[in-house]
Amino acid sequence: MQRQENQLISTSNVTLKFGERILFKDVNLKFSPGNCYGLIGANGSGKSTFLKILSNEIDNHEGDVIITPGERMAVLKQDHFEFDEHTVMHTVIMGIRSSMISWLKKMQFI
Repeated sequence: MQRQENQLISTSNVTLKFGERILFKDVNLKFSPGNCYGLIGANGSGKSTFLKILSNEIDNHEGDVIITPGERMAVLKQDHFEFDEHTVMHTVIMGIRSSMISWLKKMQFI
C-alpha cells in the first residue's frame, strides 16, 4: 500500500478469527493527524483486541496494518490497578517521558 498524505496509521482488510468465530472482517481504516478517535462497542466486541492488533501486540489473521515510518502507536493498557500508586498527572508524565526518550534516541542525542 502506498503512503497517502496526512495518514498516520491505516488498516487494509484486517480480519481476526478465534477458531470459527470471526471477531471482525475486512476492516479498512485511516487515522489522520490532528484528529481524536474513539472505539465504541459492547463488552467483548473486540475493541481492546483491535488496539492490540494496531499496536502489534497480537497478530491478525488477514490484512495489513500500516504505520507511517517515523510514527509509532502507544497504548495505555487496560490494567486498572497498574498505576494506582501514582497520580493521573504522574502517569501522563511517565508516558511523555517515555516518548521523549524514544525521540532523543531516534535523533541520536542519547
